[in-house]
Amino acid sequence: MRLHEISNENLDKYIIILKNLAGRAASKKTPAQFDWQAIEQMAKGAGIRITADYENFKAMFDNSPVLQNLVANFNADGLTLNVPGVSSDQPDQGDDETSQDKVDDIAAANAEQNLD
Repeated sequence: MRLHEISNENLDKYIIILKNLAGRAASKKTPAQFDWQAIEQMAKGAGIRITADYENFKAMFDNSPVLQNLVANFNADGLTLNVPGVSSDQPDQGDDETSQDKVDDIAAANAEQNLD
């Protein structure tokens, strides 16, 4: 399924994932940058099957004011979220957590919620 073809329910879940990532980055005072593979894995962890890439994201971004407010920038490599109090071009502050670590944390949290 293409990113721009996901249902409104899945779009809402997708937006919640991005908002949670932005909130987490804000609490650490670090930028939130993710490659498309990480976005796909996070969505999969939330039960959303999508193909995340620039073209598909752009189609969805152009039609979603919520995404336009959440995302600072995106390109062929991935996206950068707007994080309150953090410049999107600010270098990483030495956080050793990789995108894969973040995906694993989110997937584990979603798995716990789904078991309830």
